[in-house]
Amino acid sequence: MKIGLALSGGGSRGFAHLGVIKALDEMGLKPSMITGTSAGSIVGALIAAGHTPDYIFDTVTSIGIFSHLKFAFNRFGLFKLEKAENLFLRFLPDNSFESLKIPLIVCATDIENGEPVYYSEGELIKPILASCCLPGIFEPMKFQGRLLIDGGITDNLPVGPLKEACDFVIGVNVMPVSSSMPINSVKDILMKSIFLAIRNNSGEQLKRCDIAIEPAEIYRYDGMNMSKAKEMYTLGYECALRELEGKLSQVL
Repeated sequence: MKIGLALSGGGSRGFAHLGVIKALDEMGLKPSMITGTSAGSIVGALIAAGHTPDYIFDTVTSIGIFSHLKFAFNRFGLFKLEKAENLFLRFLPDNSFESLKIPLIVCATDIENGEPVYYSEGELIKPILASCCLPGIFEPMKFQGRLLIDGGITDNLPVGPLKEACDFVIGVNVMPVSSSMPINSVKDILMKSIFLAIRNNSGEQLKRCDIAIEPAEIYRYDGMNMSKAKEMYTLGYECALRELEGKLSQVL
């Protein structure tokens, strides 16, 4: 049976993905294909390259990833992600989809036509970075003639490609939005509007999954703050164990 694993965006909440995947590993569930958006594309690529959840967690928390972002104060956003390419080359040195041990599909959004774009061959790192370009925070990225932003705007949980290729789909959403999210500024209004759009398309895709994993308390964590990484990792791990209990017979 081919098992597909869809990983949503969610910033630093992506640490919960690692906990989920650790639980899947312990249960003997190995994905035949992975799709990912934004943080999910980063985790998906590193897992597809053969790195373990614990190794990824230890490495990402030790390198101070935000120090690798290049400031670019301009009309597009606050940061640009090109500088991070060298960081990713340390862990994905072949920089190609074809070099991965598990097939991977990365989703970004074409800002000019408003459509999701799915990458599964050729250069790997730039599509991943483009998938992470959240509007208002990161500058859009040019790649193969397109101007790309965060894939979460159009498809934060890319289940569709898996439904076509796999027998069973597990979806992990780490991007719920709390109704109590504070609104104290124009920036807050902009960010909640973006997150609501992301939440809505995530919810629709989650319904298409055979097993849906969505850590209920993940909304309490700031998606741009890594200080609670271990808590998010544990939250994902424990949620996956609960959701999968009694359901293994559906998959194995």
